[in-house]
Amino acid sequence: MFHRLAPVVLLSVLALAGCDDGTTTATETTRPATASASTPGTSATPSPAVVMPDLRNQTFHEAQQELAGLPGVRVTATARHKDVTLPKDHGSWRVCDASPRPGTLVAADDTVVVELAKQAGDCEISHHGYLHETNDPAYTPPQTQTPEPARTPTSAPATSKPAGDTLITCSDGKQGYACTSNGHPVVDGQFCPSADHDRTLKATNGTMVTCSYDPSVKPYRWQ
Repeated sequence: MFHRLAPVVLLSVLALAGCDDGTTTATETTRPATASASTPGTSATPSPAVVMPDLRNQTFHEAQQELAGLPGVRVTATARHKDVTLPKDHGSWRVCDASPRPGTLVAADDTVVVELAKQAGDCEISHHGYLHETNDPAYTPPQTQTPEPARTPTSAPATSKPAGDTLITCSDGKQGYACTSNGHPVVDGQFCPSADHDRTLKATNGTMVTCSYDPSVKPYRWQ
């Protein structure tokens, strides 16, 4: 029994002797070294900020190629107008504007948002953010004017026909037995419109007169 315990005791003595003379144990030598993590020059260097280019009037595909030179920058495309849906294939659409603005410093992991329109000319059109004016909620359609009903010609009212002894009121507000085509009472000896040529009406003095040619005064006269 003494011989069986002897090797165990001997190993224990050797282990204690190793701790006493300052030698390193096996568990400490396998611990990962941390000095390299704090060694200068081993940490990742952040990418320097770059100047945002002017992307306006470029196609989206061209803008993507130019932004590819900015490390870590993400690109998001959106439609310029509220009433336009950006299609899946919009590489040929034109850049109207971008954020950040041209000349601004852009760092890694920044997001660049570009506003696109199908045609470059659409970039200048905006009806409160809408491409088509009729899609703007504030749009008021022009009022359609209702055509006026056809007016009955007053140049030859029914009262201009020969009348009896009853006075009538013409369109000029004066009374007579008959009215001319332009709305005046028929007066014996007065000039008459050419439209009343050869008409015979009752004058204010009660006589029947005809609008006829009178070369001595004027072409037409009630006589």
